[in-house]
Amino acid sequence: FGSSRLPKLRLPVLATHSGLAAMADQAVILARVAERAERYDEMADFMKQRVEAGGALTSEERDMFSAAFKNALTGRRQAVRIAASVAQQENAEGREGNSELAQGYRSKVETELRGICEKALGLLESTLVPSASTSEDKTFYLKMQGDYYRYAAEFADGDARTTSAQKAEMAYASGMASAAELLAAHPIRLGLALNYSVFQHEVLKKTEEAVMTAQTALNTASSDLANLPPEMQNDAVLTMQLLQDNLGLWRQ
Repeated sequence: FGSSRLPKLRLPVLATHSGLAAMADQAVILARVAERAERYDEMADFMKQRVEAGGALTSEERDMFSAAFKNALTGRRQAVRIAASVAQQENAEGREGNSELAQGYRSKVETELRGICEKALGLLESTLVPSASTSEDKTFYLKMQGDYYRYAAEFADGDARTTSAQKAEMAYASGMASAAELLAAHPIRLGLALNYSVFQHEVLKKTEEAVMTAQTALNTASSDLANLPPEMQNDAVLTMQLLQDNLGLWRQ
């Protein structure tokens, strides 16, 4: 195998203090290494250790926590969709045995997916949301809480789907209330509106409400963009474009 040159990963010097603070530092350093290695399940485990060590997460740690769980889920969400599609196709073509195998594989991945959602939600509900000390942190974590209940609802049936959808709705609504204290064009506020509207459209099947959520976010952000710090403007503009794209699809 040929060697590949990767940019150097610059890690902070490990502090010499002991106890929970040292555990937190170690967990973050290991999470960075796992992220570079694209081992996101382990990255999520290390960020779980960081949360359990106590203390508010820095903005960088908060983003790492989100990225770890999101990346751990991404491939599995796609795998479930593919397995479901294969099972349907095989069944339609009369190959019931193949269809059952694909369904079994889908069930296996769904179990993994539910475990990741439960792990993230446990940390959010027990620690991160209750201890959030700023509107930005609280909005970020409530958005994430809504997202993970949405993911759980996507692949659940019956009462489990209904319960997850209801909890997602509650988290998103609480997040929208907290976000009212942020600038209208703040990327976290816009990201929340984007994901909430997708939830309304895809899970609740309430497209009119999704359009209203997305359009309101766009209207208020457009007049507030100039007030945003320059380092946030690019993310805000990108999210506004995603909102606009969705509106174009939903109004067809």
